Amino acid sequence: MKRIWKEILICSTAILLSACTSRPETPVNHQEEQTKDSSEETASESYDERITEILADSQEIERKWLIRPEDIPYDLNAPDVYQYDIQQTYISFDPEIRIRNYNYDSSYELTIKTNLSYDGLVRDEVNMEINSEEYYNLLQKKEGNTIHKTRYQFYADHQLIAIDIFHGDLEGLAYMEIEFANITESDNFPTPDWVIYDVTDDIQYKNGHLARYGIPEL
Repeated sequence: MKRIWKEILICSTAILLSACTSRPETPVNHQEEQTKDSSEETASESYDERITEILADSQEIERKWLIRPEDIPYDLNAPDVYQYDIQQTYISFDPEIRIRNYNYDSSYELTIKTNLSYDGLVRDEVNMEINSEEYYNLLQKKEGNTIHKTRYQFYADHQLIAIDIFHGDLEGLAYMEIEFANITESDNFPTPDWVIYDVTDDIQYKNGHLARYGIPEL
């Protein structure tokens, strides 16, 4: 039944998009071209291999930790760290459908997330590249507040790590997120000693909740 519902949702969204304008023929690459030495090439290869591994199916298996930016032990200015300025807007909270504008109109994405597990760890996820006309037409259906954040994404500790630093109404909030290839990996990954705490199972720290209600009280 879940599979049937998911297929109906995807088809409905595709119809909505086609009513806006046509889809781009090729996906937009979010990663900017960089000149890399041999060590950076190795890091890039590990990064790309990890992305391929975790995107092998339509499930998102992700843990999230609340952090303090001043405690981050990684160099976010390193050449192998990819930086994205993201504007994230929801056009539906139930089911959850969001659109993203990357790097100030560099590229756009639509994401559908359904079937969140009770522990907040697993969801079904579908991502679609969209063009600017589709994005701005969908933006008119906005629900809640648009989230503004800078994402730093890189490969470290054998994982694909994303650090999100929020701006605007969510200034002062920061997360570390790791998406895993399977639940066993997630279970075996220890919470780092520098984070504040694991908020994976706390609905208040989901981005959709932040778009509606702002920063939760600690």
